[in-house]
Amino acid sequence: MTYDILSLGPARMDVFLKLPDVEVDEVCSIDRKRCVIELGFGEKIALRGVEFAIGGNAGNNAVGLSRLGLSTAMVGAMGDGWTDQKALEILRSEGVDTKFVEIKKGQNGFGAVLNYQEERTILSYYPEALDSFPQNAELEASWIYLTSMGTGFEDFYKQAVEWAVKRNAKIGFNPGTRQITAGLTKMRYVFAKTEVLFVNREEAGKLVGLDAGDIKALLVVLKNLGPKVAVITDGPAGTYAYDGVKFWHMPIVDAPVVERTGAGDAFGSGFLAAYIKGLGVEEALKWGTVNSASVLGCVGPQAGLLTMEKMGEWLTKAESVKVEEL
Repeated sequence: MTYDILSLGPARMDVFLKLPDVEVDEVCSIDRKRCVIELGFGEKIALRGVEFAIGGNAGNNAVGLSRLGLSTAMVGAMGDGWTDQKALEILRSEGVDTKFVEIKKGQNGFGAVLNYQEERTILSYYPEALDSFPQNAELEASWIYLTSMGTGFEDFYKQAVEWAVKRNAKIGFNPGTRQITAGLTKMRYVFAKTEVLFVNREEAGKLVGLDAGDIKALLVVLKNLGPKVAVITDGPAGTYAYDGVKFWHMPIVDAPVVERTGAGDAFGSGFLAAYIKGLGVEEALKWGTVNSASVLGCVGPQAGLLTMEKMGEWLTKAESVKVEEL
């Protein structure tokens, strides 16, 4: 079969640790100006709760797109420990095909998410990336989604882009920390072939070496790297997009915030689902925004991901929030 999209990268199991809401005798505190959460060294901290949920950018994207009606498969590496086995079970239950996931023996992906006053800090570990993109005759897709990947991603990335170009498959690209750190010189070939690029405002500034204050300038520089559409998410300020002709801004949709893990991935899967279905940038911004708002109201990156039925309900509730042309 030809999948609508291949989500490239690993998934893993995350544990969500809820720290006390109030600052207690310097056991934990938050400094929003310095953007740090501090824990007392050597302290024993009583948690408010513990929850487990599947995570990882590629897994979040795959589940988000599957719930919105797209045929999705994952390609990447995962470990063989019990947490990875459970993550694979969850992916399959969500309709994501995992037969192209390679199991790395003796390794185990895992993440710990510290949740404090609606902010989160993530400690993550992934198995090493695949050495090469699989050459499998059954592997056919209209799109691929490239995102965060562990050490040794370079060859896999190059082969994945070559595979997509040969098959006229479009590329959605959400670079992770390692990819942004690698820099434009090493990653320019990916941007040149990308259909839709997703970065947040800080990542955009770091990537192109510009002050993140001028959103239009950032969008223009990103667009000139090659993507057909450049998208910049900016937290409470909303999301911006540019296709070389129009600039758009989509404000956030007011919704309860439980914790923020996976909000960016939810935006990406919502946007891509609409875009792949041919609905255009303006509608895609709406889909991404309400998908993200729904995820913010749940613990973990996938519990709030919308189905098509729920997407319709959220879009109706958010009709008063309009996409603006800049």
